[in-house]
Amino acid sequence: MYATVDEVAARLTKPVLPEERPRIEALIGDASAYVADYCTGAWDRSKPPAIFKTVVCSEVMRWLAVQPGIVSERVGDVEVQFGPASAAQQLSPAAKASLRRYRRSLTSIRLEREKG
Repeated sequence: MYATVDEVAARLTKPVLPEERPRIEALIGDASAYVADYCTGAWDRSKPPAIFKTVVCSEVMRWLAVQPGIVSERVGDVEVQFGPASAAQQLSPAAKASLRRYRRSLTSIRLEREKG
């Protein structure tokens, strides 16, 4: 895993309660798996780039802010709309942009027939 609960907690504006730790640990595992899957290029697997931690913490915080099944909320006159399911967990476009340099790019090779 590319981050810890304490590293996520340091970025939150509230303390992490003991009952929240298992969920945050699971989200860190999920985000780390997404980052590892996305970053298919050449990088030192024994010492991942620092941006991996930043992206994982950011994605976990984003996922924590999403309430499962809630489509929209409104504070004035308290309105909440529920949908059939929440948005799928995935790397955000900003996370993908940050990780792009660690992703293998597509290339092509030129094939030529031998003459003669």
